[in-house]
Amino acid sequence: MPLDGSGGLRGLRGRRPEAPPAVDPDDRDAAAAMAQRLLAITDRSRVELQRRLERRGYAPATAAEALDRLAARGWVDDARVAEDLARRRLSRGYGRRRVLADLVTRGIDAETVSRTAAGIGEGQAEAVHLATERLWHGRSGPPSPAELQRLAAALQRRGFDFADIRAELRRLSAGSTAPADDQG
Repeated sequence: MPLDGSGGLRGLRGRRPEAPPAVDPDDRDAAAAMAQRLLAITDRSRVELQRRLERRGYAPATAAEALDRLAARGWVDDARVAEDLARRRLSRGYGRRRVLADLVTRGIDAETVSRTAAGIGEGQAEAVHLATERLWHGRSGPPSPAELQRLAAALQRRGFDFADIRAELRRLSAGSTAPADDQG
């Protein structure tokens, strides 16, 4: 890169980011195209798309009409977003409560969240076992009471139910390597 007279790189320091180009707030086609570009990056809920389009300068009614058109074509589908997000979070060691809270945060409607919750199920003994194994890092011997408290807090933050956590920590204290059953 060329250097300026002071020895620094020209054009990189002190430069402000350019303002986004002005949009016609009522252009449904442009709003739909922007939503498609956003969806090409990652699947998003209808509420997330609505917020992003409004932030970029589109009128709420225009954004809603553009999203209606995309939903009719199958591009916007909150049920698909909820299922994908739940599957990803569960595979990363998060519990049912955390997954459902993430869905609500993303603006997924209550009915879709309820259907997703039914698909996740109540007992998560295997999931809490895997999360505990990740957090415990294969240490040997039973954990101390302080370590049990830290593990319980970490598992609660990950969204697991207390009954599942209690059963898993009892298993860990007893030195068993099999997941705890759902009876706590």
